[in-house]
Amino acid sequence: MICFIDAATQYGVAVGRAGDRPTSWTGRFASRGASHGAIGFGAIKMLTAVIEKYHPDEIVIEAPLPTSLVRGKTNTRTTEILMGLPFTLQAWAYGLKMYRVSVARVSDIRHHFIGANPRGDVGKEKVWRKCLDMGWIAATDEDLSNDRTDALAGWSYAEHQIAPRLATPVDDLFVAAARRKRQGRG
Repeated sequence: MICFIDAATQYGVAVGRAGDRPTSWTGRFASRGASHGAIGFGAIKMLTAVIEKYHPDEIVIEAPLPTSLVRGKTNTRTTEILMGLPFTLQAWAYGLKMYRVSVARVSDIRHHFIGANPRGDVGKEKVWRKCLDMGWIAATDEDLSNDRTDALAGWSYAEHQIAPRLATPVDDLFVAAARRKRQGRG
């Protein structure tokens, strides 16, 4: 069982066995404007609930972007949160005797999932579209957020790193064939 966490104040999680369709959702670690402590504690509570419910063998957390890439686009408070959440989650997992915890870079995830690393909204749109094409989200879903689809893309990357023989293919030909099959045309 693989768990991927897109860790930010508004987070995304994807959980599943390699080769199966992952379960995914989003949430907030704390209310808007909450203290760093409240956000960190919310992250701890979420991770505890995920471990108790799903018993993952591996946890992979999205690595924060280097500060050099976000300079001038964010503030110190946000940077502290984004840098602190992966550390907090890894420490808590360790405390719960989960030792197979790692981080994955957005650039590696996107290269795997969409074949390139376009920045910003362009990259998020391509990831969202690929999740839709794979049948991991549906246009009628209540939650169609980028946090959810980023978590799904990260889960796919982790799946391919951890269990490549069982992993769901993400190449365009496979995705198109699977989409046609779901639509009853294949």
